[in-house]
Amino acid sequence: MTIVEIAKQLGVSPSTVSRALNNSHQISQKTKDKVNALVKRINFHRNPQASSLKVGATKTIAVIVPDVSNYFFTLALNAIEEIANNKKYHVLIYQTHESHDREVEIISELSNGRVDGVIISVAGSAEKDFRHIENLKRLVPVVFFDRVIDTPDIPTITCNDYESGMEATRHLLAKNCRNILFLGISKQLSVTNERLRGYLDAHNANGIKVAARQILLCENEAIATEAIKKALQNNKPDGIFSSVERYTLILYALCNELNIRIPDQLKVISFFNSTTAPLLAPPLSSITHPALQMGKAAVEFLFQRIKKKTVFHEKNIVLNCSFHLRKSSE
Repeated sequence: MTIVEIAKQLGVSPSTVSRALNNSHQISQKTKDKVNALVKRINFHRNPQASSLKVGATKTIAVIVPDVSNYFFTLALNAIEEIANNKKYHVLIYQTHESHDREVEIISELSNGRVDGVIISVAGSAEKDFRHIENLKRLVPVVFFDRVIDTPDIPTITCNDYESGMEATRHLLAKNCRNILFLGISKQLSVTNERLRGYLDAHNANGIKVAARQILLCENEAIATEAIKKALQNNKPDGIFSSVERYTLILYALCNELNIRIPDQLKVISFFNSTTAPLLAPPLSSITHPALQMGKAAVEFLFQRIKKKTVFHEKNIVLNCSFHLRKSSE
């Protein structure tokens, strides 16, 4: 049964039925009750696609992340979904698996009007071509979170990655580490670049030169496993600052395999959002993102842009990470 047929049965206009279903203040409560009683009895459901054609909105947003198994993204997605659901919006979640090509494909799919807006944390590949995002922002509102690129007119929600990178490195230097290995993904990735910049500046402030072999940038876990193992065997670092959560787990496994004792022979600190950090052996010193706050800020920013309103005075929001020092860096 359609809205037109419901209207005929109740002796009202189709617009009256539509307004009643939308709980419009223009319709009396008596009429609303009559409409709702009938639609409940016949188990009527509105077609959201048909409604979107009329109002020019899909009531759907998309979130693009590198990896939903990363606990940081899991927390951020939970916050995004909760707020979106409260606003009666659907959320489409896409994974790029750190693939630039996959990111391009996803955005191509979303460029056909399927969504009202997009929240994205970019893939970690070394590609420099972001024309797909430039094209997308001309079609729908876009908000970056965590991993961003320098693109005009796209707001960003990030953490103080530079300051956190500097503080983590200073901590290891204060523990008398002088051969600190940095683990990252790609310099094209904003978070890696900012954390690496903090690492380098902390060394420079202490008059310590960093050799090229002390910086490992690996685009995937297979490459990281081989590179970290080689560095542990040949370079013999006394400290490691990891900007990648999953590489830290690889590091722990390799240290166990190579009989390298943490923290006696190697001190470790890492960006790590998982609740397992204190359960590792030894407990991991971690830098934690405010994931829930980032997800909340990103989706609220997106909805304000969808409504063509401004919710924040600043275009770029920077939140602070928190430090949890444990035995791995003692």
